[in-house]
Amino acid sequence: MSGFNLERAAMKGRLAEQRQNRERLRNRIKGSADAIRTKLNTLLTPVDDLDVPVIDEQWDQLKASWTELAVTNGEIGRLERELD
Repeated sequence: MSGFNLERAAMKGRLAEQRQNRERLRNRIKGSADAIRTKLNTLLTPVDDLDVPVIDEQWDQLKASWTELAVTNGEIGRLERELD
């Protein structure tokens, strides 16, 4: 196998890893959003009893995952362009 083919195979492997990571991040973001939405439901929890520190921590996790997803999507786009 030539060096070029080995490089291409490595890039395809990296692309597959990044796609798996994207799905993992999407699921994490959905889970965080669902948890935040539930904790913010004032029909279930009176406003005075909202657990804002926990919600704030979950929001930070959501933002971090979203940032990581944006980077991952950029990497996927770059790899796809290089492989075309």
